[in-house]
Amino acid sequence: MVFEKTLTDLVSGIRSHKRDTALFISQNIAEIKTELQSSDFYTKSNALQKLTFLQMMGYSMSYAAFAAVEVMSSPRFALKRVGYLAACQGLDQPDKSPVVLLTTNLLKKEMRGATVGSGDNVYHAGLAVNCLSNIATEDLGRELLPDLLNLLKHPSPYSRKKALLCLYKVFLKYPQGLRLSFDQIKLCLDDPNPSVVSCAVNVITELSDKNPKNYLPLAPSFFRLLTSSANNWMLIKVVKLLGSLIPEEPRLARKLLDPLSSIVRSTHAKSLLYEAVYALTLCLQYLQKAPANLDEVVELSVTTLRDFVSDSDQNLKYLGLVGFGSLLQSQPDILHNHSECRGLILKCLSDEDVTIRTRALGLLRFMTTRRNLVDLVTQLLGHVEAASGQYRTDLVEEIIKLCSGSKYELIADFDWYFDVLVILAGVRGLEEGQGDAIAGQWTDVAWRVLPVRAYAVRRSLEVLVCRGPGRNGSDDSAERHIAPQVLPAAAWIVGEYSTLLPEALREEGLDTMYDQTSKGVYHSLVQSMTSPHDAAGVDPLPNTTLAVFVQNAMKVFAAASASACGDDELAACATVLTSNLVVHSESVDVEVRERAFTSLQLLASIGLPTGVSDASSVASKSRSASATLTYLLIPEQMKPISAKAQKRKYAEGPPSPVTVQDLERDIDWEVFDFLNEETPWLDAQGNVRGSVEIISFTEQKQTATSRPVIHQDNSTGLGQSIADYTEKSALGGIDSGLGSAATPTSTNQNREGDPFYLSSAPATSAKPADPFGALTNAAADGATKEGDTSRFGSINLDSGDEADGGGSARRRKKSKKKKSKKPGAAAIAKGQVLVFEDDDDNHSPAGPKPMSNVEKEFESLALVDLTTPLGEDEVMPVNQHYVVPERSARAATSKNEKKAKKDKKKKSKKKSSSSQAGREESPFGVAPSGGGAAEGDLLGFDFGAPTAPGTGDAFEVGPVKATASTMEMPMNANPINSAFDDLLGLDMASPPQVSTASLPNASPREILSSSTLPPTKAEVFVGDMKAKKKKKKKKKKSEK
Repeated sequence: MVFEKTLTDLVSGIRSHKRDTALFISQNIAEIKTELQSSDFYTKSNALQKLTFLQMMGYSMSYAAFAAVEVMSSPRFALKRVGYLAACQGLDQPDKSPVVLLTTNLLKKEMRGATVGSGDNVYHAGLAVNCLSNIATEDLGRELLPDLLNLLKHPSPYSRKKALLCLYKVFLKYPQGLRLSFDQIKLCLDDPNPSVVSCAVNVITELSDKNPKNYLPLAPSFFRLLTSSANNWMLIKVVKLLGSLIPEEPRLARKLLDPLSSIVRSTHAKSLLYEAVYALTLCLQYLQKAPANLDEVVELSVTTLRDFVSDSDQNLKYLGLVGFGSLLQSQPDILHNHSECRGLILKCLSDEDVTIRTRALGLLRFMTTRRNLVDLVTQLLGHVEAASGQYRTDLVEEIIKLCSGSKYELIADFDWYFDVLVILAGVRGLEEGQGDAIAGQWTDVAWRVLPVRAYAVRRSLEVLVCRGPGRNGSDDSAERHIAPQVLPAAAWIVGEYSTLLPEALREEGLDTMYDQTSKGVYHSLVQSMTSPHDAAGVDPLPNTTLAVFVQNAMKVFAAASASACGDDELAACATVLTSNLVVHSESVDVEVRERAFTSLQLLASIGLPTGVSDASSVASKSRSASATLTYLLIPEQMKPISAKAQKRKYAEGPPSPVTVQDLERDIDWEVFDFLNEETPWLDAQGNVRGSVEIISFTEQKQTATSRPVIHQDNSTGLGQSIADYTEKSALGGIDSGLGSAATPTSTNQNREGDPFYLSSAPATSAKPADPFGALTNAAADGATKEGDTSRFGSINLDSGDEADGGGSARRRKKSKKKKSKKPGAAAIAKGQVLVFEDDDDNHSPAGPKPMSNVEKEFESLALVDLTTPLGEDEVMPVNQHYVVPERSARAATSKNEKKAKKDKKKKSKKKSSSSQAGREESPFGVAPSGGGAAEGDLLGFDFGAPTAPGTGDAFEVGPVKATASTMEMPMNANPINSAFDDLLGLDMASPPQVSTASLPNASPREILSSSTLPPTKAEVFVGDMKAKKKKKKKKKKSEK
């Protein structure tokens, strides 16, 4: 194309088409695709230049990969450079592109061409090496690694540098190549050219970041470079690499103090200065014995890092904070002696850059004391109000760490800390983890510190009641906000320490009214914790919070019944409980429903009415049962146990089993004296009415049948098994198919009216109905009996030993193979084991998050071990042409021989009858005279040509002269037939030889006809045809 657009025209057009840029680019892409189909390298190169520019704008150029490879093969350097650049940008996923395979020989040719020819080939090889570093794959790395290592020996430093830097990208894809080439990389550290040494240091430094232990033997070489080199950029890499080796070899830290200190004092390069100071801080962490100049080194580090933090450059300020974090790991008290450094770090908390604020926040714990804790936390709380996002979360976490560190050793006033927790609980936008941390501190402080319990009850009461919705008619959402995770902790403190409510309310100034109908503090708490609406503006409450609320509302009622509160307030508490617990007893959550129902039954047992009644009578009944309620709900306050005591208790082993008599001795039966009325299960003396099995789940009558007990584990979602056979009958009978007798009818009669027995539908057979379905053993009974099924269907426990026809046996075997890996899938012959498997895959544990391709590359490179010597199988890959082994012309494989013999037998069987008929008619099937081709002449050579007169013992067969002495070859085996026999692996029997001594002047046809030769295939075929014609004629005659 003559008038195609250049890259300059494309850029100018994009700038001029600001409104319809996408349309203009689409038109140009269509033109580029047409230009890529041209056979002219200049046109393709121009198209690739434009497409490379568009690729940087976000457009794909994967369809031009093949065209890029074509331009790469151009002999002109200018065009070749365009092709290599397009390949680097277009092949963004080389592992998935088949075009990469086409570049292998081209790259190999370019690299090998650098060692021969003119000096321009070096730059061609540089383009190839640069392209390889961008499109490297495992296969390319394996194929081209030898050529890259050859470039390390090239006389040009340009080639050696390129090859060294490319090796790192090859090692990421082909880690095994690191072991094969590491010895040659080490030699480059002694290269006479400084730039090559710098490249080798860069490669080894990057590799040491993955596995520093591999490069410990190079420590002397790098120490020599540290003390002798003047190249700042190379010294940065050397210092960084030696710093990574210090954790692997701590003795290196003492040796590096002096050279690193000299670099810090002498250099003016900020980058090298920071790397040297940071390496010094690492050395201080691994010093096994303090050197004489330790104080000098520490002071030098502090002064340098302080200059970094005070610098106006944000990058240097951040690096200074990072260096202080590393220095404080070994010198945690250094900031206490440098007040100027403390002021700089606190000033960084107000910096505009959030990364600097976060780094400064992590250093506060090293400068916090008992004296300045309150000031620091107060300053941080001011930052919490103005912060947002992740920084706010970091502030909350740091405040909790500062206050709770070392078992609250810095806190002097726990009332103040509880106020801090209340403020943090009101912060919006906290994550769930931060809310749980605040709730944990809320309960832990009240649990451990006895003097603060009354104040904790007061602040918890404020959270539950004073921030309730609709309080005093206010609807300010900002006032009501509280972290939802804190509500259960506040409810637990109020309920557990409800006896401290009078002490908590001694100080005035707290409005404890939940709403306008509240009678007092106890009534307000009961309203708050049993109301269907949330006390802190969160609606609906989580079920876990509701369960805690219901339990602690009963504790508050128990404390109210034992306190001196008025009759109206106590009756109001009972009324709210009986009305609201009915609502919670219908909850969808099992825990909430169980606790609400149990609380209702407890209130009913003490005689509290469910409807409207006299307040004085309700109050009197509640006070008479106060001892019972307190004994059941708040037996004694929980106390903390130290971690050491818990470990000692755990080391003693499990406690000894407690008998029923021991439990009865510990129970205070006097608190249950009011339970002297008759009930459906107990008489006036407290004895059980009727049989014990009516009210007991464990004391059950033994029956004559032995039935398996189904154990189902809800925690895993899978029914475990019928573990064993017991002598107890529970929840109906389960027929195991072992010939057990039927359940006596007296058992069902005794269970009539039993509230704990769930009867199933009436059975249609003589056997009782089974609520779980009739479980029959097909291996024992042979088939499912009629009448054994229930409304849940029947479950057949086939042993799998017998097939029931069709493919069912095979299907059972396959299913057994699939399920055999699961635990408990096998069935015991007589003690049958049932496994109730869950079809839902939601219970399967989530696997680890899959790693990205970059993480996998680094992980595989880190697993390479350079400390072990190379094995015999670890050799450099060498490409060689495959040489086909020689073999004789008549050699045949055994496989071909067997196949040919089988084919020969089949053909002989088919043609046996027809061949015999042909032989009876004529031994050869054709007349021996005539000009036809001789026997075995597949290609039509005429061995029967007339003999020239006067030839004597010699005669001509076409262009070939034959004599009597040479006639043995065509008589024994035709050369063409022999060739086909060799190919097919056939070993044909040689025809009988005819003596040519008595026929000196005979023609070839006469010689062949005079011998008794077997008929050829052609002759047999002709004989078969004639025999078939004769049979047809005979059939026609017989029909006529």
